[in-house]
Amino acid sequence: MRIKKISHFFNFIKTNYNYLLHKEVRPKYLFYGQLQKKREKDMLETLNIQINKFKNLNIDEKFVFVEIGSYLGESLKLFGNEINKQLKNFIIISIDPYSSFINKKNDKEDKMSIEDQTKTTYKMDKNISKIYNYFLNNVSTYSFNDKHFHLKMTSDNAFELLKKINIKIDFCYIDGLHYYDNIKKDYLNYLSILKTENNYNGMICGDDYELEFNKFDKYFDITEGEFVKILNDNKSTDYIFLKTKSGINKKNKIGFHPGLTLFFSEIKDNIKKYDSGFWKKTN
Repeated sequence: MRIKKISHFFNFIKTNYNYLLHKEVRPKYLFYGQLQKKREKDMLETLNIQINKFKNLNIDEKFVFVEIGSYLGESLKLFGNEINKQLKNFIIISIDPYSSFINKKNDKEDKMSIEDQTKTTYKMDKNISKIYNYFLNNVSTYSFNDKHFHLKMTSDNAFELLKKINIKIDFCYIDGLHYYDNIKKDYLNYLSILKTENNYNGMICGDDYELEFNKFDKYFDITEGEFVKILNDNKSTDYIFLKTKSGINKKNKIGFHPGLTLFFSEIKDNIKKYDSGFWKKTN
């Protein structure tokens, strides 16, 4: 624990030093570095398939990329650099209000009370203003910054704006709030403004889909009805841990985002889940 604190302290110093020099910052103490190589591979493969489909259209239009939930800009950089390498005519739109996102209980003493949130989520929420400044700094150093626009607003408001100005999306990546109501609205809203023409369909995909509903009995000694109740009881919880059958892993528990598991169990769309947690619509 002491070594970890010392490491975080030096990372804090380095982060703010680079920030003052207007260089990209990578604050590991604020959980920079969440993109795993396996997930990066899944994300880039999906993007490149979509770019190739777009190129085959041979149309004089911009490739429109939208990201919901940008945090420190890691995934935006990954996608944006690849788009900038493959295309000349494009626009990159990121959407994130950078405001408190943890559900809070009513408290007469007006104190924050966390509902089953992980320490990680709480720390992210507590430092959200600082994270926004780091994000702006990072994006300004990226190769595609002259073709990037950030909408500092909720995804609901951003959707209404994009719809009003008739933006049609080629590639939409959802990594915003993972509560049931939020993933449902984001998915259905942005699905409705994907580009569709000449047998070409825009791509909608996202992150943090760890557990498929139909796999629950592989991990847990509970009935389907009990699992459904757990999901419904945690619609407004970001992330939960459940005790597993003996031998599943060393800790005998797994963590997942219940909102995504529940929502994707309800829709008829074909959703491909990757081992990395990445997902995409395939039909």
